[in-house]
Order: sequence, then structure tokens, then C-alpha cells
Amino acid sequence: MDNKKRCFYYNAIEDDWQEKDCTQDDLEHRMKELRIDDWRFSYVYLPLSWSVELFSNRTVELALHIKRVTLEENAITEVTDKEWTIECDIDHGNLQGWPASIVGNDIRNWRNGYVCGGSILFPELLAARHVDIPAMVTDVAIEYLREIAEDKYGFRPSYLGDDHGLKHLIAFCESALDPNIYILKDVLGQAAYKAIKEQGRFDSYRELCRYLDIKNLPPSLRKAYVRSPESILVYIFLRQCGFTDINIIRRFFYREEIFGYRLLDMRYNGTVGVLNLRGTGAYDLNRFQRFCRWLLRHREEKAIAPRVLRWCNDNFTYAALDTLRIFVEAELDNNEGLIDQTVYRRLLNEGLSQEVHDALVDELFIARPDIVNRYRNAGENYKRENRMYEYNEKELALENHLGEYTFHLPKNTNELHKWGNLFHNCVASYNSDVLSKWSLIVAMKKQEKYVACIEVKQGRITQALGYCNQRLPADYRAVIAEWAKENKIFYRH
Repeated sequence: MDNKKRCFYYNAIEDDWQEKDCTQDDLEHRMKELRIDDWRFSYVYLPLSWSVELFSNRTVELALHIKRVTLEENAITEVTDKEWTIECDIDHGNLQGWPASIVGNDIRNWRNGYVCGGSILFPELLAARHVDIPAMVTDVAIEYLREIAEDKYGFRPSYLGDDHGLKHLIAFCESALDPNIYILKDVLGQAAYKAIKEQGRFDSYRELCRYLDIKNLPPSLRKAYVRSPESILVYIFLRQCGFTDINIIRRFFYREEIFGYRLLDMRYNGTVGVLNLRGTGAYDLNRFQRFCRWLLRHREEKAIAPRVLRWCNDNFTYAALDTLRIFVEAELDNNEGLIDQTVYRRLLNEGLSQEVHDALVDELFIARPDIVNRYRNAGENYKRENRMYEYNEKELALENHLGEYTFHLPKNTNELHKWGNLFHNCVASYNSDVLSKWSLIVAMKKQEKYVACIEVKQGRITQALGYCNQRLPADYRAVIAEWAKENKIFYRH
């Protein structure tokens, strides 16, 4: 296998990575863009370039070339060249880095530079934890790894998922035939993950479904799993809620959170066949599932689906949590006569609102004071803070039009939440990503109608979906492709 190498350089003026070499000598100018709190002594790490190299020994190395600038008493006393590396060995499923924390990147990335004060004991470990690894760099690394995999398996594994970057690289390195299995590793547990990967081998999805006790595999579930492995967890969760119609369940696919809880924080108990959270969140979800099963005894799935979808997209309010607690502790699913029929119908038709909660408390105050009084004054309702979003000129340029189509950025948290209600999706949960500039959310309108919700991350479109996360028609995808091309954004459609 021949050696190959590609390099990407940081353009400080554009605040972006590019394959064309660029001037990087003006260190003092770059440092002016950074917040340096301690000028008496600090280390400043400035990225220069990333290189990706395929070696003849069937390993791939990613290397970050940086300058470490030492500041003492407001003056530069030393400039040192540094190189941090990640080595990928797909034959043995290993990925190692130096510093080690460079492979544990789960915090907002830095591109222009990073400052460590003099009180930091291991500044390189801290800086590497935050370092930016551009998607274009990991994409090239994965292409090299696919070449090695083709030589090993006789075919080149494909990947159609939405995950890109370091997370995808680690997953591909450990499980090239199905990176999504690695994404679910913690949910399944180490032993189950290893068994599914080994027994499933070239079709681990079927082995995964067997382990999760999913029979008569719906084609739309596999399609959703390929793009978003969390979708199979959504399927199990809603099945535990009592839903059986895949046409209803698939409206909930393509999400990372449910009720504000990360799906990947859930754990599957193979012994009893139950998916749930750990800690107090487990009680909340158990109560909701019991409440949902009661609703389905009286209403069809398609009748309650819009309400359940709306609840899933938001965090539980205190009123909702307390309503669920009262419902379970009073065993209202088995004692419907305990409350007045008017309140009963409101609970059935309106569900988890503040008004229904108050009516339920008043109704049970005399009959079951032991339940009502326990938490009557506890906690406050969840209040969403309306935060304004800030955009640079390059990001604001994304708001343009193509014929009858226009593209829009959300102005604040409330507008993003409004989009979530319009599209019946969980885009409101991306608020923190937008605030931290980890993601950009863009809405596409056809004349006055919202038709597509788009996520842009690291210069690529990771999601472009319609109402209820449905795949967009070809004409909408073509418009988005033209818009992406004009704005130099990668879009695979």
C-alpha cells in the first residue's frame, strides 16, 4: 500500500481551514484576537496545519502542527514548534493520540488559538481536550481507512450517517463495517456490543435487532438507523410507551434527545428487555410510559401522536412531572373513578398542562392528601430563557434567496423553539449548539411557507429535513444544493 499525504492550513483571516497554503507568520496579530487573562505567565497554542498521512504499514496518522508561544510579563519569551498526533490502526481497532486527550474531544473546539494560564499543571493536555479537528481532515482520514478496509474485507465500507468529525473517526476505526454500532456501545454495554459486532459481522444491524427483540424489521427503521443510530432507541422507547404503528413512530426519528434527555445516556437491560435512563430521569420516563399506555387504551395512536411529539421535543415542566407522579401514585390508570369525569376528560384530552395539573391537585386534595401535599410547593416550572444569537458576516450571508426560496437564521431561542413546533422536530434542543457556534440552524421557505430545516456544522450540511424529519423532495434538495454551492458548504444529497 503506497504512502499518501494531504495537508490543510488554518487561515486566520477567514477563521477557516483550507487545503491551499497560506501565510501564518503574524503571531502577535493572532494573539490579539484571543482573551489572555494572565499576561504575567501564559502558554498560547496557535494552530498552523493539519496533515493526514497513509503509511505502508496500514496505519493512518493525523498530525496537528502548532506554535506554542510563552508569555512572560507581557512579552513573548519563547516560541516552540509542537506536533500532536492521532494514529489509527484499523486492523487492530486501535486509535491513540498524543496528548491523550486529543481523542476525547467532546467540548467546544478552538481554531484560532488556546490560552493556558501559568497555574495549569498540564497545559498541553487541557489544550488538546478543546482542539478543533476539522471535518475535512477526518473525512480524508476515513477515506484512507476505507482503502485499508477494502484490502482487508474485499469491499469498501460505506457510511451514510450524519455524524462527522472525531466521533465518526473513532467509530469507523473500531467498527469499520458498522460505525453506528460503536455509537451505541455505552447503551448496549461492552459485552453485548462485542457479541453483536462479532456475531453480526457483515450485517450487525440484524444481530442488533435480534438482541433488542425487534421482529418483522420495518424498512424505514433500517433507513433511519443508517443515518441516525439513535432512531433505533426512539423505536424501542415508543414501543415501551405502547406505540406499534411504524408510520407513527417514524415521525419521532432523527433526534438526539427526548424530553431533554440524551438518548445515548440511556442503557438497555438485555435481561428484561427494557431501555431506560439511569438516576432520577428513569422515574420520569417510566411514569410517562405508563401514562402513555393509559392514553392509548382510550385513543388511537394517530390521535395522541402530535401531543406526544410536542412533549418529546420539550423539557418536562414541573407541572408535567408532578402530574405524572400523581397519576402513578394515585394509580389513576386503574382507578379512573377516583377523580371527577370532567377532570378525567381533561387529563385524557389535554394531558400534561399546568391547568390540568392544578385541576388534578384540587380534585385529589381531600381524597388523597398524602399524594398531593408531598410536592405541592416543591420546585418551579421550567422557564426557557430567550437568548439572542450572534452571527458573523460570513454566517449572515447565508440569509439569501434563490427564486421563490429564501433562507433564514433564527434570531433567538424563541424563534428556534417556534421552528421546532412548525416542523414538529427537536430543533429547539439545538439552542446550546447555536449559542456556542457548534452548529448553525437554517430554515428554508418557499414563498411564505417553511419547507426545510437545515443543520450546518463545520462547513457541511449534516441534516436537511422536512416536517416530522421526513426526507425532502428532489426539487427542495436541488435548491439546497445550489444554495450550499454558492456558500461553499458541502452537501451530500
